[in-house]
Amino acid sequence: MATRIGGPIPDSYGLSLTVKVPTASGANPVDTGTPLSWSATTAYAAIPTPDGGIPDMKAKHPVSDSFTPLGVHVFNASRVEVFPFTGAAPALGASVVSNGTGGVRDAGATPNATRVLYVDTARSIVEVLMP
Repeated sequence: MATRIGGPIPDSYGLSLTVKVPTASGANPVDTGTPLSWSATTAYAAIPTPDGGIPDMKAKHPVSDSFTPLGVHVFNASRVEVFPFTGAAPALGASVVSNGTGGVRDAGATPNATRVLYVDTARSIVEVLMP
């Protein structure tokens, strides 16, 4: 019996997160396996990937409302890290770079593979999706 190489990875491998899908509803449900992209307007939110778009994640189960957390497999990312930030708060979806003093700052006009998923301006911290 030959061993097959490749194929889908088990659920216990890779990065899994929970997100909300603001556009999900009874009329527009998200089904298991639906390709999704990051929303740039809400923390930890996803939208169905538009035609021609490159998916950032895939739905692990169905949801039919915007309030139910959705488990997703995230692509091209290893983990989410919390960092203090300096300067202006990075925007959701922005890239960050080291600030040289133990935290991060907005990457400005030089985007990279990082992505800000959550900003807490009161505590001056960001949650960043790392490559």
